Order: sequence, then structure tokens, then C-alpha cells
Amino acid sequence: MNEAIRDGEAVRAELRRLAEIAAGILDGEEVKRIITDKAMHYIAQPDPQHRFLSGDYFDVDHERFLRTKKLLLRIARLGRLEVSSSVWVPVPGSDLVTVAVHNGVHHRYYTFGQEGLPAPAEMKHVLRTGRICDVEAGEGRPALLTVLAPVRDSLGDVVAVAELTAPSGADPPPAWS
Repeated sequence: MNEAIRDGEAVRAELRRLAEIAAGILDGEEVKRIITDKAMHYIAQPDPQHRFLSGDYFDVDHERFLRTKKLLLRIARLGRLEVSSSVWVPVPGSDLVTVAVHNGVHHRYYTFGQEGLPAPAEMKHVLRTGRICDVEAGEGRPALLTVLAPVRDSLGDVVAVAELTAPSGADPPPAWS
């Protein structure tokens, strides 16, 4: 059962431990195929006359989506604190990333209804280097601590980024606020 860890360094250390687990067991072959090509097309090339079309076409492969969602939940349960998790995938043909799966209420990058996000520098770093990355507390939502982990495919290429986020002290508002 998750216990309350409130010391910032202890929270960050626990997030790093979970990030190492996530980097080792999340399947990039699964993750990169969660969102369908049609959905990715509308995220990368939004229709100016129908600005919510990409949200309407947010199609997923349900089996891959559910397997990844359950795996993220299991990773979070290994922690000694309340952890929210997400997997972000690059949108082909753009500098955007989009969330393929997310669990929990605390997210550094996701906001309700968001379809694409210009890839933050720390996500680009993880995609480029394949290394786990701490996100500075002052960026995005300051009451949250976040660690990013690479998600690799069978060739060892980094194809996605796992986000593990926890409150750093006082509970911040959820992503949909």
C-alpha cells in the first residue's frame, strides 16, 4: 500500500526507482501502436474549420491501450507514494507529442482536452539520449515532482516517454482544473 512520503528528495528518489522499472518493462512496440495512424494524422494536421476533429478521431488500439494502462497502474502500485503516470508519444511529421495513456490526477504536462503538445525540452532530451531525466520543480506545475523515462522498441530505439509524477507536498489541483 502507498504511504505518504512528503520529503522532496525521498519523493524524487522513489520516482527515479519507478522510472527505472518503467524503462525496463514498458514495451515500445505496443506503445508506439496505441494511437491509430488516422488519429495521429489529425493531431499533426488539425483541420482549421473543425478544431476539435483530432479529439473526435482519437482512435486507439484498445488491447494495446489497456495492456499499457494496466502495466502503468502496476508500476505505480510498486511505489511508496501516490504516483500518476503517462506515456507520451511523438506525433509523426511534427514537433508535437501526445499522451497515449494516462492514469491518476497529477500530471506535469497534460491538461484536459489536450491533443498535442510541443515537445518540452526534457522530453526531447529523453527521446534523444535514452536516459532517465528529473524535471525541475519550477517548470510546469511547481507543486509536482516528475521523472521521465525512455520507452524502447525491440530495436532499442526510444519511441516514447513515460512520465511519473507525484505531489511534492501540499496536494496540487488535478490536471482537469
